[in-house]
Amino acid sequence: MDAISEILDALGVPSVSEMNINESYTITVDGFEDLVIERIAEDRLSVGQFYQQRGDIMSDPEVVFVVDDGEWRPVRYTQHPLAHQHDEAGIDLDGFLSTWDRNLRNQGFVAAAHKRDADD
Repeated sequence: MDAISEILDALGVPSVSEMNINESYTITVDGFEDLVIERIAEDRLSVGQFYQQRGDIMSDPEVVFVVDDGEWRPVRYTQHPLAHQHDEAGIDLDGFLSTWDRNLRNQGFVAAAHKRDADD
């Protein structure tokens, strides 16, 4: 996910290993669900867009990656209420991740991260 790496870099995070566990970043772009990037465990990074429905937090989508030596392997995919996949060996999401990566860039999330960094 090149867009996520670029967003983290724009926010001054050179790599996932530099983040603390439970450290998160939220990027907001008008008209879209917020993008949340959170290190959820020693080797896990959650990337998701979320909304609230009847008091519940819904993923649209959320992908959890195992991050090892700079490689990101998707192991969990959730998109409420339609889909949930989990496989520690990895999930083949190449097509989806490529589209999502392009959409995040086109929707302005990368630019918003650069602007946020420049404003700080």
